[in-house]
Amino acid sequence: MLALLVPLQASAMDSLSQLTWKNRIALVFGAAGEARLERQLAEFTRSDAALADRDMVVVRVTEETAEAVYGSIGNLDAAELRRQADIAPGEFQVVLIGKDGGAKLKSGEFVDSETLFGLIDRMPMRRAEQD
Repeated sequence: MLALLVPLQASAMDSLSQLTWKNRIALVFGAAGEARLERQLAEFTRSDAALADRDMVVVRVTEETAEAVYGSIGNLDAAELRRQADIAPGEFQVVLIGKDGGAKLKSGEFVDSETLFGLIDRMPMRRAEQD
């Protein structure tokens, strides 16, 4: 099930504030080594040009670690990210955080790149970037 514009907290992910107004962030949560976690990450990272064009950072969040698999980000606390997004350890979820720091998507299902990029491309800030 795909949920859009999900209110996670006032600022969706306070620990990601270093990227506010600079990057869009795709957080992919799941159990370490889980096939669908790796499949989702592979889907999102197969087009560097599309990610770069949309100022994306893609982050793998497992039970113990949070690390950028595309783009650059400082130290992140996996437990804090899960707490802020209300996601249990090992639970598979995809969360998109917009440049404004708000959650734009939360899904427990696989999200193809076309869907992700289409959602981003419909956002007012993205449309302004393209003008």
